[in-house]
Amino acid sequence: MERLPAEVRDRIEALAPGAGRLLVAVSGGADSVALLRLVEQAGFELVVGHFDHALRSASAADAEFVRRLCRERGLTCVVGRGEVAAVAGRRGWNLEDAARRLRYDFLTRTAKERGCSGIMTAHTRDDQAETVLMQLLRGAAHLTGIPARRRHLVRPLLTTTRWELREYLVALGQPFREDPSNRDTSRTRAWLRHQVLPLLTERYPRLPEILSRLAILQRDQEAFLRERAAALTEEGGIPLGRWRRRHPALQREALALLLEEAGVAPSYRLIEELRALTVHDRPVRRILPKGKIFRSAYGNLMVVARPPAALPVTKVSSPRDLPAGVPSWVLERFPNLELRSRRPGDRIRLRGGGKKLSDLLIDHKVPREERDALPVLASGGNVLWVSGLAAAVGLPPPQEEDRYFMRRTLRRAEAAAAAGEVPVGALVLLDGEVLAAAHNRTEALHDPTAHAEMLALRAAAARLGDWRLAGATLYVTLEPCPMCLGAVLQTQLARLVFAAYNHREGALGSVWDLGGAPGRRRLEVKGGFMEAEASRLLREFFRGRPQG
Repeated sequence: MERLPAEVRDRIEALAPGAGRLLVAVSGGADSVALLRLVEQAGFELVVGHFDHALRSASAADAEFVRRLCRERGLTCVVGRGEVAAVAGRRGWNLEDAARRLRYDFLTRTAKERGCSGIMTAHTRDDQAETVLMQLLRGAAHLTGIPARRRHLVRPLLTTTRWELREYLVALGQPFREDPSNRDTSRTRAWLRHQVLPLLTERYPRLPEILSRLAILQRDQEAFLRERAAALTEEGGIPLGRWRRRHPALQREALALLLEEAGVAPSYRLIEELRALTVHDRPVRRILPKGKIFRSAYGNLMVVARPPAALPVTKVSSPRDLPAGVPSWVLERFPNLELRSRRPGDRIRLRGGGKKLSDLLIDHKVPREERDALPVLASGGNVLWVSGLAAAVGLPPPQEEDRYFMRRTLRRAEAAAAAGEVPVGALVLLDGEVLAAAHNRTEALHDPTAHAEMLALRAAAARLGDWRLAGATLYVTLEPCPMCLGAVLQTQLARLVFAAYNHREGALGSVWDLGGAPGRRRLEVKGGFMEAEASRLLREFFRGRPQG
């Protein structure tokens, strides 16, 4: 056992480089007492922490043993105590979970108060083998065992056996305490330790070592899968098409991440149920615990909060009650104005005529569970304004509408970047309906005119069956070039909203100013809207690429 102190010192230095004072968790049992002596022998400055769970009549004697050991060795000892059984009953935890939570709370608090840079616990290779088996029995997705380090917790004995620690203590003549509850085989860990593992190691003597190695491999594999799965996710969820093309293992990991981020525990049964729901293209939704909803709709997998059933009705009687951007004259023209949720029969008058509000929400791909939470301004069943989506004829388009559609246009620009094209997206909107959306495809089509604006305008005209797009709005993430602006003016568009300024080819003031040139075409232009987001996309795309 002469090599053990040096080995433990090397492990601590590898796991916690530059560690100063350390807090060593000591229960009084053989493993933790051995850890205390090993850390001390390795030359580290240490503080001892002992937590009395008050679960056994002998627990006070264990605490006194640790105090006496520290006095003999001139070490600082901090003892804490908690009524674990009472806390478990009050909070509905099982005893083991309550004991673990209270113990680690005490250790973390003590380490902070005493200026310790890490907390050492005495988990061994045998503990590792037991943990891997427990994870297997629970059906864990990854048999990762106990990590050697997690934040401030350091476990330097995971490659050391209990037998080696006992031999070390015998050689020192160091006494320790035995906890009789460790032999209670009604507890799963004790049952594995005293009945299952001895039986298995009779046939497979190296089983603890094999299980310990398995934990290391599984942890690395989990980290790799998580990194790949995280790359699948976007701010709005997981794109369904991209997710379907991935290996089932990656699909499961991506769903697990999605659930965890929403605070929902990802069980195998739940993940497989969600995978089965996404086989078809039809929209699906599944109620989850903790007030969450899983949704597959409009090409995205998402977990969202369950919205309230309906918004309270608010009477609108003064200008300060009106939503931003809605003019005050509506108070004189429309009686009994209310801010509320949608109702059956609601209609809104757009440039192309009247439209059911329900159809407008479907056109805008608003998920079903979010429709009742969307504020509308209405006079009876006559809707004047829908938050972030549309305003009735005669009202100015709200800022939220431009922001919503520019975000959608930016997603098309992101798709262009992913395809190796200059990240520019465009979207054509008419009467609250998206006629077309496109991104640059000059490289893919070998076509110098395949700019996002040109493709979007062509698709919009084809959908309407008319080259005239009078009254429509074009959203584009980059100031148009002269070619694209010429096409915009030809289509008789009403508005153009662009994000980033084009300092190489911009036709609306950056290089040329063709928007104010004499002519019969007049275009309302809103430039630099959400410029930062679009400029960041362009910078990231061109970073490291050769100029020209």
